Amino acid sequence: MREKAFTLIEVILVVTILGILAAVVLPTFSDHATSAKESAAKSNLMTIRSQIELYKLQHNGVPPGYVNGTAASVDVLTLQFVGTSTVDGVASSNPNPTSPFIYGPYLKKIPKNPFNNLSTIAYVAEATAFSAAVDGTSSGWLYKKETGEFGINWTGTDHEGVAFYNY
Repeated sequence: MREKAFTLIEVILVVTILGILAAVVLPTFSDHATSAKESAAKSNLMTIRSQIELYKLQHNGVPPGYVNGTAASVDVLTLQFVGTSTVDGVASSNPNPTSPFIYGPYLKKIPKNPFNNLSTIAYVAEATAFSAAVDGTSSGWLYKKETGEFGINWTGTDHEGVAFYNY
């Protein structure tokens, strides 16, 4: 009695075909993953920038990063985004507006940079260009408190050749 099985040639042929298919399909998936990260970065930036504008409207034209007209730490900046604040920028970690902390919260949480998975923010001096501050590893986001400009901390360019810090 002879048992039926695949021959070595048939197995090698199937493995070769699967290898060719994988070589064709895998680059397509990696392109889609990169494209999704680019879209997520743009969406996060749009949301944060609109919330900075709302903050400025509610705080007499002063962007987040200041308390009583004085520069505040990044920890206070984060609280100004995710907590509540007074008109002078004094922040509370309480997400529920109660007197005198009647403004905010502007974000539920600081989103993660989709490229480095960091949600931290680093200040960039007003005279410093984002291109000079970008390193891709020290924080997820870059912020100029003097102007309210907000950018992504990621090096390189997207699929259209646009530098990520120019998003």
